Amino acid sequence: MKVFENELAYDYPAEHTINYLHRKYPNPFATHVYSVDTISRSVDPDSGILRSERLIGVQQGAPKWITKLFHLPPTAFVREIVFVDPSTTAATSMSVNLSLAQYISCLELITYSPLTPSTTRFHQRAVLVSGFPTNMIARRIEQASLDRFKANAGVGKKGFDWVLSGGQSGGPK
Repeated sequence: MKVFENELAYDYPAEHTINYLHRKYPNPFATHVYSVDTISRSVDPDSGILRSERLIGVQQGAPKWITKLFHLPPTAFVREIVFVDPSTTAATSMSVNLSLAQYISCLELITYSPLTPSTTRFHQRAVLVSGFPTNMIARRIEQASLDRFKANAGVGKKGFDWVLSGGQSGGPK
């Protein structure tokens, strides 16, 4: 098992950041995301919490040696559930890969909460577990997945910053 954690601040108030959370894709930094389909959206009448469930289609991001070794398809799907609590101006996003779970499971938890009146705290934790029966290969798959999370952390922030700015900062160079 490998764990990735990341914490940073967005230079926007939590209300703004959370309002744009469901507009995170498309953006020019997340070219691997090709579809986002809302499965359900509801509001709890007692708490006022908005629950959204989405299916996100992505181009396969596994390292080439893994895709060749296991003859993996070029596409993968992720299930995302987001809870927005308007009473605390906070949101929690949970996601899990539906594709390739027999090789690697990735459970990701992200929270957004006010840090200051003008900034939003972002905390991300991903747990990566390979169910591959050979420990050596399982460790390599987990490490490759962890390395990908580390490499994509900055790109994800740039993409969401672009969305939060109204798409005004331009795309990747």
